[in-house]
Amino acid sequence: MVAPAPAKSRLQSMLQAAVQAVHWTYSLFWQLCPQQRVLVWSDGYYNGAIKTRKTVQPTEVTTEEATLQRSQQLRELYDSLSAAPPVADHPRRPSTALSPEDLTESEWFYLMCLSFSFPPGLGLPGKAYAKRQHIWLSRAYEVDSKIFSRAILAKVLPYQLLYVYHP
Repeated sequence: MVAPAPAKSRLQSMLQAAVQAVHWTYSLFWQLCPQQRVLVWSDGYYNGAIKTRKTVQPTEVTTEEATLQRSQQLRELYDSLSAAPPVADHPRRPSTALSPEDLTESEWFYLMCLSFSFPPGLGLPGKAYAKRQHIWLSRAYEVDSKIFSRAILAKVLPYQLLYVYHP
């Protein structure tokens, strides 16, 4: 389920403002997919380290512009990796497209989060949704994977996570 363009950009602005205000690495927005009755990744904002910059403009960009562009590039990379390639006339990715070897560990974690989904009550986003309350998880890299399904991915990154329920 994709939000209309104005709502999408407003959501992107809110995610960006939240992450930058507290100097976090990223924010993710999970939305209930009514057909499947699971929470799926809807939007996000990446604010972490960037290993390789790929842009079309040779001009300097602000940090804010670079992180917004990187969030979009990570989404495009996820889309290209998760889609089955067409049988004929395989389209070339643009020269500014990222490839997996361009990513930092935190970018990989962000990218992998896009592939997760959570039924209400399962996984931390699902539990926050079902209980209609926030969940704070510190030292995610130490948590059992039964509690935090992305624990294996988090082993390399000392993240603290906050799951916010928003009606």
